[in-house]
Amino acid sequence: MARRPRTTGTQTPAAGAAPRDSDPTAAMSGMLVALGADLSRLLDHLTRRHGSLTYSQYQLLALLRSTHPEPWEPWELGKRLGNGSAHVTMLLDQLERAGLVVRETHGQDRRRRLIRLTPEGQARVEQLGAQVRRVEAHILGSVLSDDELGQLRIAGERLRALLAEFAAPDLSFMLVAEPGRPPAAE
Repeated sequence: MARRPRTTGTQTPAAGAAPRDSDPTAAMSGMLVALGADLSRLLDHLTRRHGSLTYSQYQLLALLRSTHPEPWEPWELGKRLGNGSAHVTMLLDQLERAGLVVRETHGQDRRRRLIRLTPEGQARVEQLGAQVRRVEAHILGSVLSDDELGQLRIAGERLRALLAEFAAPDLSFMLVAEPGRPPAAE
């Protein structure tokens, strides 16, 4: 007979689960984080299986595809993806070895680089993009009505604004000497 583990009065809630009596906004944040992590894992599995790419690599290729044939500089890719320069460099090294992107010297400054999709990179991101959109539509369509999908598109615009706010937050409000009072100007 299997023994059930003994429980104490304090157990850790599942990811995304909000403690009882919590602020609804905090509960929503936790659910969004959990949903994002689950969706990222699912899409990473999809892109690895059907395109031999990580989801991060796919996202970089998709960003390059969004303005193809115009190139991007690595710092622009990092800023748009929310990644540091070391991570972007690693992704670009991998994608260049796979023949999906090329690095070119900037025409006006030899120290700068421009990143372009290769024809193979363009084909790979388009093929994977169709599969990613199909999975997203299947998941969302199985849970949400057409009206709710429309509302989600509108909410997506607000989420983009939130993401921009988190990209460069003004945290000066945390530097208050007393609750409710701004710090003295120096």
